[in-house]
Order: sequence, then C-alpha cells, then structure tokens
Amino acid sequence: MFVRLCLLVSCLLPAAPVSAQVLIHEFSPRPAGGEGEWIELRNPGAFPVGLDGWTVEDATERRRELPRLDLVPGAYIVLAARPDSLRARFAIPPTAPVERPSGWPTLNDNDGSGGAPADWIVLRDASGAVRDSVAYFASWLPAERGRSVERVAVSAPSSEPGSWGWSLDPAGATPGRANSLESGDGPGGPAETGEALTGPEVVDPGTAPAVFRYRFPGPGRLGVWLLDGEGREMAVLRAPEAAPAAGRWVWGPQTPAAPRAGPYVLCLRWQGESGRRTACRRVWVAS
Repeated sequence: MFVRLCLLVSCLLPAAPVSAQVLIHEFSPRPAGGEGEWIELRNPGAFPVGLDGWTVEDATERRRELPRLDLVPGAYIVLAARPDSLRARFAIPPTAPVERPSGWPTLNDNDGSGGAPADWIVLRDASGAVRDSVAYFASWLPAERGRSVERVAVSAPSSEPGSWGWSLDPAGATPGRANSLESGDGPGGPAETGEALTGPEVVDPGTAPAVFRYRFPGPGRLGVWLLDGEGREMAVLRAPEAAPAAGRWVWGPQTPAAPRAGPYVLCLRWQGESGRRTACRRVWVAS
C-alpha cells in the first residue's frame, strides 16, 4: 500500500531529475516550538546557480518566490517560516542564508484523505521546470518534534521513501550544514553499496558501542535479533518499534549482551506497508 501510494503521488508530480543542481536536502514539518517549519536546499553541483525566479510550492500548488541570490557549489540555503528563531536554535553557520519566501508554504504533518500524502514540496527553476520534488507521508516523520527529515545522499532519488530518514544529530537537525545521515553514509555505506545493512565485523559492545547503518524501502517497525551460525535465535537486541527508512542502530552497553564471545549473525527485521525485509551480517563478538 505504502509504495503504491508513493508511486501514485510521484506520477502526479512532474519528474524530478536526480542530477538537478539544487536539491531538497532536509525539511522539518514538525517544529519543536518557536523555530517554525523550514526547508533546506543544497547545490551539490560544480557551478553556481542563480535562484532569481525560482519558486517553492506545497500541495496547494501556490508558488512562492525564493530569494534572489546565487547558490555556489556545495552551499546551502534554508527557507524558514521564522528565520531569526531558527538560526538562534540551531546556530546555523553565517555562510548559510536563512530566508523566508514571499508567503510561507505551510508543511502539513498529517496524511490527506483517500491515501493522499501529508504534503509535498516542489522546487521549480525560473522557467517553471521542476528541479526536485518530494511527496511525504506522516509515517516518514519522527514523533519527536524538532527532529528533521534528512536526505541520505544527494544521489538518492527524492521520490523514494528509502531516500529519507530521521536526523541523527544530537540537536535534532542540521540546517545549513551536512546531513547526519549523509555524513556517515559515504564509501561503503548503505546508500552507495545498495546493501540494507552495514557496520563493523568485530564488536565489543561492553567496551565501545558498535554503530550499524541501515536503509529500507520506507518507514516501518524495526527489530534486531542475534542468531547463531545455524540460524537459531540467541537474543533479542531490540524489540520491534517504529523506525525511519534510513538510520542507525547502536549496540552498546545498555543493549542485551550476547550469551558468550564468538561468531554470530546480526539480523535487522523490518516490517513496512510494502512487506517485510530482513538484513543480516556476520559479526564476531569479542566479549
């Protein structure tokens, strides 16, 4: 159901090329309070992009003009309902402009009727062509207010639920700087390798937390189990609970321990609206 609806909404929106020079990079429809809603754009290309005449719109299809400035390669711009409050809350670098478009595009956080998404964000250039767009559902959003939704990589198609996850930054979001998911998803990470699960092969959770990164087709319920070499369940490391499409799971001192040192199979089991997935990798538990 979830994938079907996403595909349906994507068909209703103009195509959003992954190679577009300016991308929707992060957004926050559920602010904690005074900082207000916001959308972060990024230029991952090799050339400056003039935003004169560019617009952003939500599900109402009313276009709001972006500030008239040049976005240099690698730079960010944050479109915010309350620029001053947002900059103060997250200590956004002065090199990243924080601006309010002419008429803020309200971001809804509850799904529409008949299976419609909560909202969508559409970015158009001066000719009116769509440069990027994302239709998101309430299930994509973290329950914790103030925590944003991040793109896992600039190469990840914005129309896929698995391209987005909840920010892992301690502040809850990363406006004006690298996404927490993307910064840890470089060479060998799930977005690059196509694997659902990456992480260390040797772990000693009692001494140092082991970080595993995952990426599934969409948000759902995620549980973690430890199996022996013959597939027998040895321990439940995390009971199934709500999780974003992309993120990380940390095996640390507070997590149930392995019965003994030795080889095991670590398995993440995901249940979403499109079905079930299991991602496993062999690990050696040192102690």
